[in-house]
Amino acid sequence: MDATTPLFSPDISSIAILSDIHGNIRALDAILDDITGQKVDAVACNGDLITSSAHAEAVVKRIRSLGIPTTRGNHERYLVELSDPEHIKWKQDNWAPIQYDYHMLNAGDRQWLCDLPETMWLCNGSSPLVMTHAAPGNDTGRVTAQFSEQDWANIFTDLPHRSTLVGSHLHWFWQHRWQHYHFIRTPSAGLPLDGDTRAGYIILHRTEQGWQAEQRRLSYDLEGELATFRQSDYYHKGGVIAHLFWEELRTARWWIVPFFAHLRRESAFAATMPGYTSGYSHAEMTSALKTFNRTLTPEYHPGALSISS
Repeated sequence: MDATTPLFSPDISSIAILSDIHGNIRALDAILDDITGQKVDAVACNGDLITSSAHAEAVVKRIRSLGIPTTRGNHERYLVELSDPEHIKWKQDNWAPIQYDYHMLNAGDRQWLCDLPETMWLCNGSSPLVMTHAAPGNDTGRVTAQFSEQDWANIFTDLPHRSTLVGSHLHWFWQHRWQHYHFIRTPSAGLPLDGDTRAGYIILHRTEQGWQAEQRRLSYDLEGELATFRQSDYYHKGGVIAHLFWEELRTARWWIVPFFAHLRRESAFAATMPGYTSGYSHAEMTSALKTFNRTLTPEYHPGALSISS
């Protein structure tokens, strides 16, 4: 990770950080209203503005219009990949939601998302603060309680002494101190998956001991967002995955992860059949959905997973 000029003054005292809005404009607006009342010194966004709900365009335009510094999440990276018309994601039905957003975003907004940095240095000084969507150099990396001492050493290897690293991606607030370092994972603004349907973000407060994280959770018009989502072209053209995103939004529970585990089992069987081709087709996805029983799946918790690089 290369150091760059920090965005904010080294003596800044409070920063609001939101992440994983995932196209949920009502949740975003509730958070922005709350941030205004908190009178923080700065605001930053840690990626994944798009997909998973029906208002990706509105979310991007709101963040851009406010000039909020933003990192690139894995969902923005998917746009980069889809800029190649021959990319495999165009041929697989499980990518239908991001395909839809790719077509709906105008060229300027799409390019802005693709050009976002993977990492931002927010502050230097006595309490350096760095933000990246998931893990340094890996926008889908899981930083969890399963980490070994060597894993933590690898995460912080290029960061200054006493750094705080802010990550997101898993939609579940968590923090951990390791030696003289601090890792903070934000909750999700627009697609919480921790059983609490309220929109979430954090405020970092500077103290003599470094940055302290305050998690804030806000009620918003979830029923309105669900209704608009269900009636949208995004829901109808996004296929099985869009339907599962709707269930995740409704319940604040993971549906995509257990569904893909089920899909892989179904595909392993399908791969033994004559004429099978690799990749998840529309027929394969819809067939797996018909046999997917969420009640038989153990509850997913990111901290219980093995590390995935």
